[in-house]
Amino acid sequence: MKLLRCLLVVGLVASSLTALSGASAHPRDEMWPNKAGPIIRGETTMSELRDWFGPPDSSRVIMVQCIRVVRARWEGLQVYAERDKVRTADAIFVNSRVLESTEHGELRIHTGKGLRVGDRHRKLRRLYPNADPIEHAGRIHYRLKSGNLDAKMLGKVVDGRVVRLEAWPYEFC
Repeated sequence: MKLLRCLLVVGLVASSLTALSGASAHPRDEMWPNKAGPIIRGETTMSELRDWFGPPDSSRVIMVQCIRVVRARWEGLQVYAERDKVRTADAIFVNSRVLESTEHGELRIHTGKGLRVGDRHRKLRRLYPNADPIEHAGRIHYRLKSGNLDAKMLGKVVDGRVVRLEAWPYEFC
């Protein structure tokens, strides 16, 4: 009987550890202040994004703070890119739990702690208890992590759900 209890406990612990390690199972899909999966701020070009995700559904020049950037949108993904010759990604917005890429396959973008688009607000608060909310226009942004040169990773919540994960530079100007 003791052996059966020991095996049961070992099995429960092993299954719990397996469930908890799910977020780190695919580091290629991780979101950081300077990247979202294979998309790296300041390195990934619009040409590479077109190769990976096809032509954008929409693309136009917009003002962000004091500069003009190219805003390109695909299903579940939006990127702000510099307007220089290379057009590298400056800001990345993930709006879907899964992104389809011809180069990388199915990308399930998540933070290092396992937060994904579609998760509940309370999961964000549980995973990031020290993140301060910034509320405006019915939306709540949380600064989840800071990176080099004060780059930031944000989570956006609307109606109790995480609707977007964002990777931003400190500022554009």
